[in-house]
Amino acid sequence: MNIAAMEHADNDRGVLRCWHEWEIDGRQRRIILCVETSLELRPGHSGFDLNQVEDLVDHATALMRASPSPIDGIRIVPVA
Repeated sequence: MNIAAMEHADNDRGVLRCWHEWEIDGRQRRIILCVETSLELRPGHSGFDLNQVEDLVDHATALMRASPSPIDGIRIVPVA
């Protein structure tokens, strides 16, 4: 079960939107920071830039650490 909780945009780092989702499995709950990006995430494909992807991951990690509530993981989501 996923529940969206927040939106944010930071186009300078390839972030289009971000939100929190809850993954619920029985009595266990994990909060996941989802980061939507327009960056190419597949190595070897046209437009893939490892430095941009690493910057995106660094930025997502900083967002996770700055969150007032604990976050258990990060999910990078390509724009549909």
